[in-house]
Amino acid sequence: MNLLYGLRIFKNYSGAIVLVSHDKMFLDNVTNRTIEISLGQIYDYKKPYSQFLELRADIKEKQLQAQKNQEKEIEQTQKLIEKFRAKASKASMAQSLIKKLDKVERIAVDQDDNAVMNVRFEISKEPGKIIVEAEDLAKSYGDKQVLQNVDLLIERNSKIAFVGQNGQGKSTLAKMMVGEIPYEGSLKLGHNVEVGYFAQNQSEYLPPEKTVLEIMEEAANETNRVKVRDMLGAFLFGGEAVDKKAKVLSGGERNRLALCKLLLSPFNVLIMDEPTNHLDIASKNVLKKALQNFNGTLILVSHDREFLQGLTSTVYGFKDREIKEYLGDIDYFLEQHQLENLREAEKRTVVKAGKKEAPKDVVKLTREQEKKLKKLKNKLGKIESQIAALEEEIEQIDIALAENYEVTSSEVDFFKNYKAKKAKVDTLMEEWEVTEEQISSFN
Repeated sequence: MNLLYGLRIFKNYSGAIVLVSHDKMFLDNVTNRTIEISLGQIYDYKKPYSQFLELRADIKEKQLQAQKNQEKEIEQTQKLIEKFRAKASKASMAQSLIKKLDKVERIAVDQDDNAVMNVRFEISKEPGKIIVEAEDLAKSYGDKQVLQNVDLLIERNSKIAFVGQNGQGKSTLAKMMVGEIPYEGSLKLGHNVEVGYFAQNQSEYLPPEKTVLEIMEEAANETNRVKVRDMLGAFLFGGEAVDKKAKVLSGGERNRLALCKLLLSPFNVLIMDEPTNHLDIASKNVLKKALQNFNGTLILVSHDREFLQGLTSTVYGFKDREIKEYLGDIDYFLEQHQLENLREAEKRTVVKAGKKEAPKDVVKLTREQEKKLKKLKNKLGKIESQIAALEEEIEQIDIALAENYEVTSSEVDFFKNYKAKKAKVDTLMEEWEVTEEQISSFN
């Protein structure tokens, strides 16, 4: 779901919402209650996520202290029991203390799930100074021009973030760099450049009928094939998990497998498109640390400000078919646009740097403008209803696939219809953004 759209819908919704997400900012902006499921236990607190973390840490600290105090009391009682046992006249007291001790309910400390993947990115060999050089680059999908007249020069060891509104060409440029899609203009990779590419739509790159182990073994060469099982273990695929077929993996498992598979190929340039999608927060932190230690060239397409902080030193802003370079980190980019977060950067209208603008006078609309505005709002409402209905259908299909893949996928034209629904959602999202922009122009 487009998160700008999601935030708008959820904030204005008066009913109950159950949201599963690994985006801390999104959770903090939408929720007022957090339910954590960890190691078979459920922890339920009426707090947004960040406050929940602080509260959980405080509770755990108090549990530890209470447990220590209880252990001291138990130890003292056991010493008394041993002392009284030695005297016949005190035997009844010893038995009394034993019974009392047996009834004590031991204080337990909430356990954390500390199972995290182990990631380390090594460069294959030293590339030349120039990594990517592009001139007069352009790309269109039918009548829609995504990029135009783009000149680009990326040097060795650059750490770059691609940010901007959906549909502005971030993923498109990443795919052009790895030769996945055709384009107009010139784009050349430098001397000794070897690219590792992590695609956003991982499910399309994993053969559904292959097992985790088979996928890895087929991607391995003679040198690293013997390391496959150890690598899978480092990415939390231990024991019977290696025999799971790709079609039954969760989104997070798919991403972990894709990251693991990525390490089988040599690279000194790493291009990652939304690598944190479906990853739990602990895994995101591990991935971020691994990328901070990566000595090669890094290009990240991401909407996650927290993830990008400390990872990149240059930001490329994508807007209106053009790319603008900002020589600073993600916080600098947002500061230049007077924005709080990257979701705001996805909007077509940005606040200009400088003094705060004075409140605008209320503009009285003509009757014709009011009619047009009303029509646009009705259109927006219909689009939102269509998106919600389609996403519900897709969710039900995903559930059916997980429960019985063979039966569900055996229907005539199943995958054709399934992909058509997803494509329709993407089209409606774009239509929603255009309509929202048209409505905003009346303000």
